[in-house]
Order: sequence, then C-alpha cells, then structure tokens
Amino acid sequence: MANRIYNVLFVCTGNSSRSVLAEAIMNQLGQGKFRAWSAGSHPTGSINPYTIETLRRLNLPTEGYSSKNWELFTRPGAPVFDFVFTVCDSAAGEVCPVWPGQPFTAHWGVEDPAAVPDADVERKRRAFVDAARILRRRIELLMALPVDKLDRLAIQHQVEDIGKQHADPRSNNVLILCTHNSARSVLAECMLNHLAERFHVDVRAYSAGSAPSGRVNPMAIRVLNEAGVDTSYVRSKSWDEFTTADAPQMRIVITVCDQAAAETCPFWPGAPVQAHWGYPDPSRVEGTEEERQRAFELTRQALAYKITQLLFMPLDVMDDQDLRRLLQTISAS
Repeated sequence: MANRIYNVLFVCTGNSSRSVLAEAIMNQLGQGKFRAWSAGSHPTGSINPYTIETLRRLNLPTEGYSSKNWELFTRPGAPVFDFVFTVCDSAAGEVCPVWPGQPFTAHWGVEDPAAVPDADVERKRRAFVDAARILRRRIELLMALPVDKLDRLAIQHQVEDIGKQHADPRSNNVLILCTHNSARSVLAECMLNHLAERFHVDVRAYSAGSAPSGRVNPMAIRVLNEAGVDTSYVRSKSWDEFTTADAPQMRIVITVCDQAAAETCPFWPGAPVQAHWGYPDPSRVEGTEEERQRAFELTRQALAYKITQLLFMPLDVMDDQDLRRLLQTISAS
C-alpha cells in the first residue's frame, strides 16, 4: 500500500453533517496521501446549513458537497476504498454494501450535532465545532499510521482504536481570570467569543475569579450590549469550576488584573500556557455615569485589540513554546 493515495469513505445515515465534515477535513489534511468521500444509507438530499457554517469557521471549502446514497460507490467505475468509516451509530448498525477491494472498516461514532435543538443556536454551533474537532483528531491519528509497514491485522486494530479517541479537550479554550469576575474578565470573555465568531476562528473563551462577587457589573453588560455583543450566558463564578475532572481543559489562561496574577492559582488540568494582560479596574473609576461608562468602553477596546492579535495567531499549528513567546509579545503591546 506504499507510495500511493489512500481512498477513504465516511458514512453516516443522512450524509449531511458528520460525514461531510470528515470528508472536508481529510481532504484538507491529506493532500498527496489521502482522498476522502462521504455518503449515507438514507441521505437527506441536502447539506445541513450548520455544516456549511462550521466549514467556513474552520477555513475549509464550502462548495462541492452533496448528500448522496452510499450505493453510488458500489457501481462500476467508483473509487476503490482502502478505508470505510461509519461516523454515526445508526449507520454502524445497518447492513453495509459489499465494498470492492476489501477496505479496512471501523466505527468512528460522533454524537449528532444536528440533534441539538435549533432554538439553542450557540449550543448547536458548539456541537458542530466539537464534532469537527473529534473527527480532525482521529483523521490526524490515521494519517500518522505507518500503513505501508503494518500488516492487515495491525491496521485493523489501529483504526478501531482510533475510533475511541476524542479531540484534545483543551483545544483552543481560553480561561480569563480576574479576582471578582465581574468586569474585566467578563469583558474579555464576551469580546473573545464575539470576535472569534465574527472572524470564524475556532476558539472558545470562559472567565472566572478567585473571589467572585456573584454578580456581573451592569456597566460591563451595557458596554458589551451597545457593541452588539451577546452577554446572555455570562455569570460571576469561581475558578474552582475549571479544576474539576469534567471541566473543559484550557489551552491558555490569561489574568487581566494584577491581584489575580499575584495569587496562587489552582492546578489547571492540561498545563495551559499562561499570560498576564493587566488592566486598571474600570469599576473603580469615580465621576459621572458617562465618565464611568467611558472607562468601561476603553477597557473593552483595549482588550479587543489584544484579542484580535490572539485570534490571528495560528493556534492549531503552534507548540506551547511558540505560543508562550507570542503571548508575551501580545502582553507587551
């Protein structure tokens, strides 16, 4: 099997979401070594709009996909596959066609992001991105296999084991800390999530505090909402929430107040890269309401400047040493 392109088919019942994401990701990563297609046992006939949105967010092509029946690939002239992966449980339980060429087959099940209610837009978007992350991780593991040096039994065991792998749980998660988690860290959390969505960058921000006040400063909410930023999900919470086994692991932890930077932080699972973006506390500014609001607006703008620099960093291909060095550059800007 050496020195040639391996053909891969991703199968899902509807061929509208997970299998299409896998097809797109493999064709981006596997150029020159892997070529991917997708199909379904009962295709919906159209691609889920959230699939297209997710591809756009991940800077992947959004054209050329179709929801099609897997029987298309059993006909004469169809590609002969080296690997066939089911990515949904219902497809895995169905009687598959007889694939020419005796490809390796395995189940790479991923929860259906389309099952998230349409009314919960943000949760649905995150579900699609999470599915893409899991598939990307498995595809990377497949591409790293020395396929030409392994016997068939070893390859079969490996592709089955890959199906049990999940995405790096700390991938591109950012935790922003301030003592009370009521102003600066909330401004940073909301601005980062807002700009990440605007720039189609796969980054998710959270915020917390060492001694949370229990309430978010109303002025922080006001200046965010006036900038068109969603604040419906924010609350003042303890950083202890992010030390539990089931908490999302962080790639980056940023302190935005000097007091939090000087405190002894908890042990963060995954050993994230840490940085300090110190800002004066706008809630301590005295004066008229207009002057206080202006202080919050300036803090929001200053944070947005650093956040924009962060979002344009190639996080997916950077090691921790390079990430730490570039975060220090941003801190000093």
